[in-house]
Amino acid sequence: MPDTKNFHGMKNILLDNEDWMVVDPLDYDAFVYYAPEKFKGSWNQFREGDTYFVIDKNNQSNNGLVTYTIHKEDGKIEYYNAYGAARPKMDVLVEFPDEVKSVVDDIIGVGEIYKLLTKIAKGEQVSSRELENADDAIYDFKYTPKAPFKSKIDLRFDEDDYIKLFNPSDDDMWYYNAITGNYNTYEWEDDYQATEDFKEGYFFNQFNEENLKKVKEIISIISPQSVELETDDQKSEAGKKLMDMFRNEVESMIYEYTSLTNESKTRGFNQTIKDDFCNPFYNYGIFTKHCLREYFTSVGMLLSLYDTMGDKTLTISELLFRIGSDMEITGWGDYIYEIDGVDFDQEYFDSECSRHLDKIIDKLEDESEYADIYGYGELFKRLDSKFKINSRYYTKNGKDFFYRGINPKNNRILIQVFKKDGSAGMEERSYSEEEFNNFLVSPELFEGFIRIN
Repeated sequence: MPDTKNFHGMKNILLDNEDWMVVDPLDYDAFVYYAPEKFKGSWNQFREGDTYFVIDKNNQSNNGLVTYTIHKEDGKIEYYNAYGAARPKMDVLVEFPDEVKSVVDDIIGVGEIYKLLTKIAKGEQVSSRELENADDAIYDFKYTPKAPFKSKIDLRFDEDDYIKLFNPSDDDMWYYNAITGNYNTYEWEDDYQATEDFKEGYFFNQFNEENLKKVKEIISIISPQSVELETDDQKSEAGKKLMDMFRNEVESMIYEYTSLTNESKTRGFNQTIKDDFCNPFYNYGIFTKHCLREYFTSVGMLLSLYDTMGDKTLTISELLFRIGSDMEITGWGDYIYEIDGVDFDQEYFDSECSRHLDKIIDKLEDESEYADIYGYGELFKRLDSKFKINSRYYTKNGKDFFYRGINPKNNRILIQVFKKDGSAGMEERSYSEEEFNNFLVSPELFEGFIRIN
């Protein structure tokens, strides 16, 4: 039991009954005598500012009576539990009976904004400037003389700071800033993945009925065996052939799809944020003026919230954080790719696809583009299983070359080889299918290549 009668250094005894003691040590001797075991050697840590020990006389720890610590310094207050661990205020105060809480309230005091709200509620004049200087969240105040409790207070936040009132995770905030940033560049769908999907045949599901008919008209010419587009193999073969033969048109359709999808999903994300965060404080008497930025309430409602939260030292943002962090409306970082798109411009997408598919059909009908489209399709089919455009390969005896595709105007196979004299650059060659097969077996016999100007 702490001894308050004998001298153990200078101290103020703020409460001393059968069950509890609250003591304010004023010098080293008093600090060491009343401090919990963990802090007896920490005088230098606590000597600046004011330190208070709250001692439970009826409960023992391993090293003496259970003792809680409160430290005030430079306007900040720290709370330590019976084990000497720093904890939030409410985690410590919940252990105290009312008579101890009353003493602690006197120790802690009240914040500047709470003082001003109390003055207004009593009918005292407080200017808007005083309130704005006392709390960064306040940007306007309208006094109501006949009912001071109903005096209106306008609140304003930066959108990032407002979202943080709900205790989002780091991932949540990363996605929020990436998606809602000024540059609007977040990619829900990227061109690379969409291109791979096209090659696998998944993209055909994006075409409307009219455009799908055009796709089948094209495939009936370049890949007749795939025209039904019923099996995965048929879709994949058709997708690859379209990509290789009409890359510009296909990439344009992919670009339109990814752009519209990204815009749509960004709208969907923004709508989700607005649905969840525009009005979350409505039931607490704080109403929306401008979503995520401007709100209004009354002096009476704020005082009621301070009483409910039990901490009159908080700023308004800290008060709202106490409420918002318990709402559990964040966590979008965990389901970000489940966000639904909003207002995908299907009409525009269908129109653009129709235009690019018409270009392909015009090319197929233009004899100057394809000397023999059927021959081209068959040659493509034979080569596609072994050679991919712009890829590097080796002949039977190890000579390397780049496969560049098929010239549609004469159905000759295009390749590039390193110059024979070892100089920089590549030589372009054009082979018939028979010549190409011979080149693969014995390239040294086929140096009489055809140069492409």
